Amino acid sequence: MSIDGYEKLLAARKDKDKPRLSSVHLLIPNIEFRIMPPTKDSKALNLHILVDPSEDDHIAKTKRALANLKVEYSGERYSCIREQLIEFGKAQNPKLTENEHAYRLGIEQFKPDFSVLKKWYEGESWLKANSLIGVANGKDGISGLPLDGFAAIREEVLKCSHFVFSGSPADREHYLGKKTGYPVETIKKLYGSLKPCVHGSDAHSIESLLKPDRERFCWIKADPTFEGLRQVLWEPEARIHIGKVKPQPSDESRVISYIKVSNSKGWFSQSEILLNPGLVVVIGEKGSGKTAIADLISFAAGVPLDANSQSSFIVKGRIHLSGVQSELAWCVGPKSSGTLTGSHFSTQRPLVRYLSQDFVERLCSSDHQGQELQDAIEEVVFSHLDETRKEGFSSFAELRAARETASQAKRDAFRGELATLHKEIERLQNSLAQKSNKDSLKKQTEGQIEELKKQLPSVAQLADQEILKKLEQEQVALTKIEQQITQKTRQRRAIEDVLKAYVSIKEKTNKQIQELVDTLMPIGIAAKELESLRPVWTLTAESNIKTASGNLTNEISALQGSSDEIKPEGSSLCDISVRIKTLQESLSKDEVNRRRLLDLQKEIGDREANVQRLAKELEDLDGRVRKQLSQKEKDRQELYVKFFGALSEDEQGLRDLYAPMKEQLAALGTEMQFELSVGCRVDAKAWLEKSVRFFDARRTSVPDKRDAIEKFVIEKLTPAWKSGDAEQIEPAFKEFIALVDPIDFMFSFASPSLKLVDLYDWLYSIDHSSISYKILYGGTELEYLSPGTRGIALLVLYLLMDEDDRRPLIIDQPEGNLDNSSVYQQLVPYIRRAKEKRQIILVTHNPNLVVATDAEQVIIATAERPSTQSYPQMTYLSGALEHSSASSEKVGVRQAACTLLEGGARAFKEREERYSLPK
Repeated sequence: MSIDGYEKLLAARKDKDKPRLSSVHLLIPNIEFRIMPPTKDSKALNLHILVDPSEDDHIAKTKRALANLKVEYSGERYSCIREQLIEFGKAQNPKLTENEHAYRLGIEQFKPDFSVLKKWYEGESWLKANSLIGVANGKDGISGLPLDGFAAIREEVLKCSHFVFSGSPADREHYLGKKTGYPVETIKKLYGSLKPCVHGSDAHSIESLLKPDRERFCWIKADPTFEGLRQVLWEPEARIHIGKVKPQPSDESRVISYIKVSNSKGWFSQSEILLNPGLVVVIGEKGSGKTAIADLISFAAGVPLDANSQSSFIVKGRIHLSGVQSELAWCVGPKSSGTLTGSHFSTQRPLVRYLSQDFVERLCSSDHQGQELQDAIEEVVFSHLDETRKEGFSSFAELRAARETASQAKRDAFRGELATLHKEIERLQNSLAQKSNKDSLKKQTEGQIEELKKQLPSVAQLADQEILKKLEQEQVALTKIEQQITQKTRQRRAIEDVLKAYVSIKEKTNKQIQELVDTLMPIGIAAKELESLRPVWTLTAESNIKTASGNLTNEISALQGSSDEIKPEGSSLCDISVRIKTLQESLSKDEVNRRRLLDLQKEIGDREANVQRLAKELEDLDGRVRKQLSQKEKDRQELYVKFFGALSEDEQGLRDLYAPMKEQLAALGTEMQFELSVGCRVDAKAWLEKSVRFFDARRTSVPDKRDAIEKFVIEKLTPAWKSGDAEQIEPAFKEFIALVDPIDFMFSFASPSLKLVDLYDWLYSIDHSSISYKILYGGTELEYLSPGTRGIALLVLYLLMDEDDRRPLIIDQPEGNLDNSSVYQQLVPYIRRAKEKRQIILVTHNPNLVVATDAEQVIIATAERPSTQSYPQMTYLSGALEHSSASSEKVGVRQAACTLLEGGARAFKEREERYSLPK
């Protein structure tokens, strides 16, 4: 209850004759009170008041405040100062004559009630503003209070206290809101705030001095000032560590200890700038040299210089920077350096990750489709896959391309089969379209035959009837043999086409199998197993086809006969033709009449042959061709729907491919806003635009038809495509084909230059649908994010998804591409999390990125232009954010930060008043 011990230590340190404690940078008055109510062991509750020693008269002010704290005994009131405590001790034991004994007893018995102490503390404005209260948590602290009836007092004591004296991990978990059943909000409601746990040695002997129990040393991350101690109130978890050794980077070879600039040519006023291993923020006015630090560090770490950069300090000043050397010293390992402007540090992989202004700007504002940001995410995720998942590839793009090769081959096969079917269907439809013409021609020819036959009697009566009869028989035989030759010629051509197709299939298959073998061979599969992939082509199959073709050729030759070997009774084409010629020459000598008769017979024969041919063709159209067309159309419909089934298989393959990325995103926690979506992507707009040229704009019915098609595609067909479900796609597509009606479309709406096969190629196109993945942030696809939100997503990516990369992360002024409304909620928490694992150097003028992130080091950049040079000279001052100078000649880091980031204290306070924010 006094500061006697503090005064003795202070005097010892100031003793010029025997100076001691020179290694101690900070002494803090610690006033220990014993207050009521008592603990379960009937001991007074321990409570401490730590006083800020920064003011010169802090001792006098402290004593003045203590004089106002009083207890009552036997009708008298005694103050908490030496003289009064001596009287208090003697009042309790009148036998005491020694003042020191009475003083000790007075201190031991001075036990004000907590309510008295609280009222006194609240009334001492200076003391309250310049002190912190700590309460013990052991048996002589709040844990010692009886459970029954003292819960309210315990909560009141903790609400009044700023921190708790405890080295227990369980206590720390509890007061930080991490204990099960006691979340942050509950702790704040019970105790007013989260409470930092501070642990001292509490030594009661020289031997135990600076040797805390269980080696629970207390490490506080702050300037060794009282203001530094205050920071633990704002950062009760991050600023305090209790353990055997102090927290330090896991890999010090990836921490920059300082940057050194040589041969600076007047650009820099100092040669070295020390860097903290945590979060280093660089602030300053425009043109003060903030970006210079980021550029020089990245250059010396092997980041290639972008000669086209619009914001790079090195690029802008390269004329005057030639020969300047930038060197980085790492906490562990060799230094790295580069000489401006053309010789950066040579390394396969840069030693830092640098997010320059240009990089952030490009990905946030210029990358309208979000593709570059997506590529960046892929690159980060791929870099953290284990080697088994990388499958030997050096980039995610290569891995994806390898996985998609088979998928693309499948797509090409579907496209090729559909194109072939379109041509076959068009050919069959063209054939059927000729049916009415053929039917009319058949009827017309039959009528012509009747007319010709009517003319025969008048001519035939002049001719030899016997010869005429034979001639008619031979003419019938000739027609029959010609039909046989025609039929067998067609059969031979069909067999030859099959043979060509068979040979083509065999060659193509062998080539594809060889490609598979070449792919599998490097994997180490045995040659014998690879050979089993090759199909066995039976030699007899091709030979049998050739034999059948040869047999038909022989049969055709036999039917045709030879003009060199005429047989009088032969049945070949040549034999019959010779006999017809002989009979024709034997007819009436009346040449004119004979010629007319022969012409009539020939015309009748030719027309009868045409009628038979047309009848067969009509029969073929109604039977084989119509059936074949129906089957081809069915095959096309099934193939089209089958494509979407294959697309679903590809979707699952893509899900497997992106599974590691999904795991990475899920590992970020439920509060993270990244998610991965894999599904069918449909570009119906581009597909519809291709159909514009199909319409004949001169026709008045075209606009309505075009609108109907577009409406159906948007409202029914696109949702079906996106579903990937064949049961939805098939009926929707059938309805769409019925709506378009290709045959009617060609007659009623089509441009004169449009071909039916082109219409089919468009209708059954599969290019509009593909499987793709999308990375979403906050439920929105990257391409639809605002530049500000995209900037948040980009930084979160490198702060969290890139957390396994322990290289220093340098970010240059990202706030130009950030939404202020998102910085505090969405970005600050991740910077705080990332700085625990890697060094971060952040150039900024956003106060949230400096203050709310609790930066370990603040570098203040200033620039002045000397009269001796045409460019400015830059100076860098640094310190912790809590650094505050009382000197009027020297501005502290806190004051400078407030001026640069907030416009000064007055501007900040005026804004706060205008906002009228609730407390």
